Amino acid sequence: MKVFFQFKPLCFIALFLFAYLVTAQQWQTLNASTLSWRFEDMQFVNKDVGWVVDGAGQILKTTNGGVNWTQQFYDSDYYFRSVEFYDENIGFAGTLANGNPSASLLKTVDGGQTWTDISSTFPQDIVGICGMHMVDENTIFITGVFYGFGYIMKSTDQGQTWTYTNMGSLCNGIVDIYFKDENIGYAVGQSAPGTGLRGIIVRTTDGGASWNTVAIGNENNTRVWKIQELNEDIMYASVEAFTPTPEYFKSTDGGQTWELNSVTSSGVSGTIQGVGFLNEDIGWVGGFNTFFYETLDQGNSWEYKPSIGSSFNRFQRINDTLMYASGINVYRYVDPDQLSIEDFEITKPKGHNLNIKNSNIVHNDAVVELDLINNTYCELSIYNTVGQRVKTLSQDMRTAGHYEIPIHIGSLAKGPYFLVLYTYHGYESIDMIVD
Repeated sequence: MKVFFQFKPLCFIALFLFAYLVTAQQWQTLNASTLSWRFEDMQFVNKDVGWVVDGAGQILKTTNGGVNWTQQFYDSDYYFRSVEFYDENIGFAGTLANGNPSASLLKTVDGGQTWTDISSTFPQDIVGICGMHMVDENTIFITGVFYGFGYIMKSTDQGQTWTYTNMGSLCNGIVDIYFKDENIGYAVGQSAPGTGLRGIIVRTTDGGASWNTVAIGNENNTRVWKIQELNEDIMYASVEAFTPTPEYFKSTDGGQTWELNSVTSSGVSGTIQGVGFLNEDIGWVGGFNTFFYETLDQGNSWEYKPSIGSSFNRFQRINDTLMYASGINVYRYVDPDQLSIEDFEITKPKGHNLNIKNSNIVHNDAVVELDLINNTYCELSIYNTVGQRVKTLSQDMRTAGHYEIPIHIGSLAKGPYFLVLYTYHGYESIDMIVD
């Protein structure tokens, strides 16, 4: 009994100190400089060494946990969408086709000192590489693309040869992919046409030879965007939708079944894309602009924190106390005493412009003025005030330039709506009144 009463206070003190250390941590903005509107993806292989990529054709590397960054590659013809490293040497970076005939995949075997385009090894052209995951030093899966043409490709020889799987029967588009081991893996994106284009999670148990649906969302025209494995049992997946009430999936049985959860509404409409949990209690979801939420109680309650950063896409957990995230900058969740960075200022490119010609009060017909600063996938839609898409006006690839798009209101009831633009730069919206 004496040992018991001595041990219990020590356990309590240890738990208290751990809780204090975690609470004392905070998000810090690192001084990485994107040439595009945000860093599309990020990969750290340990607490110090990591890479980020952006849509302007840039690959940056850090070897000291984000204090300093070195540009390893730059080519404005590439729109980088994804990056994946197995270790400090072997890595890949994937692009969107973005007006080119096909997407590109770059490979390095020397930690990014040199990069080689290996797209010629693909069995067919693809329009984009949104997600990648290396299972071992030889096996890599790539997938895409978020707006359609769902596929998965697998290589077991570091990209020398590939097998191609058309996922169109299950998925309209795929955004992210993750494998627990060489057999069990998950891909997330949007369900096939005819099923409502809802957010979907599919699973394989035979190394990608076959796939089946394990979760599908409730709302049409949404996507499951990113997936995270916290431990052997707990997994999370974010739902991308323009809404005042963000949602995410959670699994407690290693991804076999999933439950859809809501994030406490702040009354602000926006979009989440990234999801990251440090442990079962502490986690975040973040997305376009300043849409960012934090939970400290396993998702039972959430706090809206718009001042943390902007346009979050990828979260990556390194260990029990360290998390990175990418957005318009790179962010690190850490004890503030562990990282010292100099003040800096980054000028971001202006996003696409959206305007209704003459007046936002629309009767039957109107003209939308649209200015695109780069080649991009483009969706133009009308949403009601509760975040439901009620009309799709345009859905296609467009080159940079000025457009005037006629719209017909049709049978929409009178009242307030949002005119919403969805591109590589995310969602932009303006108020519209149907009179």
